Amino acid sequence: MSLRTAGPVRRVVAATGLSALGIAFSVLLSIPVFVVSLDALTQFVAALVLSELGFVAAALAFLYATGRGLGYLDVGRLNRRAIGLVVAGTVGLFVFRLAAILAAQALGLPLAGNSVTQLAEEGLLETLLALVPLSVVVVGPAEELLFRGVVQRYLSEELSMFGAVALASVLFALVHVPTTFVATPDLAAVSVTLTILFGLSMLLGYLYVWTGNLLVPVLVHGFYDALLFGLAYVALASDLSAVA
Repeated sequence: MSLRTAGPVRRVVAATGLSALGIAFSVLLSIPVFVVSLDALTQFVAALVLSELGFVAAALAFLYATGRGLGYLDVGRLNRRAIGLVVAGTVGLFVFRLAAILAAQALGLPLAGNSVTQLAEEGLLETLLALVPLSVVVVGPAEELLFRGVVQRYLSEELSMFGAVALASVLFALVHVPTTFVATPDLAAVSVTLTILFGLSMLLGYLYVWTGNLLVPVLVHGFYDALLFGLAYVALASDLSAVA
């Protein structure tokens, strides 16, 4: 039986393998960046772009292998309703993240950091500024292409809609384990942070379901990340100015 006509179990296995392929491509594509002499900011930007392209490569490999082609992707127009949902979705993700962090803190649960904020705290604030546009033009499109446009849709052809959204969200959270654990090698902190990522991914997944337009979660994801990095830049820059 081919992947095109696979049943539920085989689709879950295939989706898991596709996520692993995305990680493998990300690692392989970013290796050259670390064997050449580059300044820290250029190296960071190049590594990020190439690693995100790994998810794009995995999605395109799936489309080619299954004979689906680019027409498989639900890329619609940005009409007034879609734009409204992009704005509402971005705000919704931000509110969810804030509520989840406050709840974790109230319960005394640890939270993992990330390598980006660590770089910024070490004096490379430019990384946060670079991530504002990169979130919109690279990170959001690459990750949503794979996890919503391909993985979730592929699973939804045989699973319930909730099952497809939930499984795609589990895989989305799991691909962030390596970077999260490197930044904070604490299992409890990583688990809490990945749970929050899972919740954010569920919201993105249902935005895709409600609109049937991949551009909506792509833009929501990108603008949400850009907002976080922009606010982090302002906060850290203000702290440095106060110290100075």
